[in-house]
Amino acid sequence: MNVWIDQFKQLQQVRNTRTEYVGKRLVGFVLMAMYLLSALSPLYAAWPADNLIEQGVQKGFLGDYPGAIEDFNRAIRLDPADPDAYYNRGLARGSIGDLKGALADYSKSISLDPRSFGAYNNRGFTLAALGRYAEANADMSRAIALKPDMAELYNNRGTVRTSMKRYALAIADFTRATELDPLLVGAYNNRGLARNLSGDLSGAVADYLKAVGIDPRYKVAWYNLGNARVALGDAKEAVEDYSKVLVLDPDMLAARNNRAFARLSLGDYPGALEDLNRVVSASPQNASGWYNRGVVRRLAGDRQGATEDLRRASALGDSLADEVLREMMSHDSVSP
Repeated sequence: MNVWIDQFKQLQQVRNTRTEYVGKRLVGFVLMAMYLLSALSPLYAAWPADNLIEQGVQKGFLGDYPGAIEDFNRAIRLDPADPDAYYNRGLARGSIGDLKGALADYSKSISLDPRSFGAYNNRGFTLAALGRYAEANADMSRAIALKPDMAELYNNRGTVRTSMKRYALAIADFTRATELDPLLVGAYNNRGLARNLSGDLSGAVADYLKAVGIDPRYKVAWYNLGNARVALGDAKEAVEDYSKVLVLDPDMLAARNNRAFARLSLGDYPGALEDLNRVVSASPQNASGWYNRGVVRRLAGDRQGATEDLRRASALGDSLADEVLREMMSHDSVSP
């Protein structure tokens, strides 16, 4: 039975995506919780280019990125030496997935204003999104040198260092971020993930608990907490953690899949099947859902149902399902 449980496919820790507005600076990133410093408005919109930048910033806040880009283009035509216009266009371009365009704009902004820690941070963000982590780390370090008291910058460099598997340095960055801002909830989740990846599961649990203590609606931290507890063998608490995620987001299939695993570990086959029924119903083209339900059905004694699910997984390209089907047939052929 333990072999079958081991064959269940768990989904691992997720990296967080948080998007929010801080003053006039748009924030958000896709590497765990990372903070992209946002649109910078002119202090005094005294010139036509400044008015266009301000107008573009407002459009960006409303999600009209193409309109914002057009305003920034017009501002650049009027004043091609204004670093804020390139900076803001970089934000808008990044928001629509034009990472190369964003990279070019941040580089131009830096050439016009070499002390712009925001442009270094955002260029680092863009480089990281392109997988160019060493360059991203260098840019984040430049941003910190220019603004050493900003917690978000240490958090951001920590996320890049985590991606580089430099966990000790990442943990040090996240720790510095929490020292500068004890309520920077993403830094606790991120430090938890770095600790988890470095093998410190108990430290990871402590960090995830700190994160959800600050923000009880932080579903990613609850999810990561559940995964860490499963790894520690505490399936009962993990079920509670995944359940909190599903209250916040009933459609998060990763949490439902992993709650099924935790329930399976506790011998709760009906509960595991309930979760996996939802998984395969919501995502019928995902082979892992069919595979996992097949494993649970096999453990619950439903050979026919297990065979049907594993064949479905196999048809969707899951090679492990083929192995399990062969194992089942081999076992049946030698059974008295």
